[in-house]
Amino acid sequence: MHEHSGFVVDGHKRARDSNLPIVRSQVEREYSSELSNASNADRKRIRAEIEREIEKRLNAIAPPDALY
Repeated sequence: MHEHSGFVVDGHKRARDSNLPIVRSQVEREYSSELSNASNADRKRIRAEIEREIEKRLNAIAPPDALY
């Protein structure tokens, strides 16, 4: 009989992919007023900050070293 551990090889990717739209939406909403009031030069910096925040939150939700 073949027993399954319940772990999946691509669990980390699945967890990130399923949470990305939600996290992105939340972060973009939080930065929306700052972004809309920013100059063109500041928008690039804010976009980079948004991407860092998204990564930070995804890593908290789906740690890369966790078992899935």
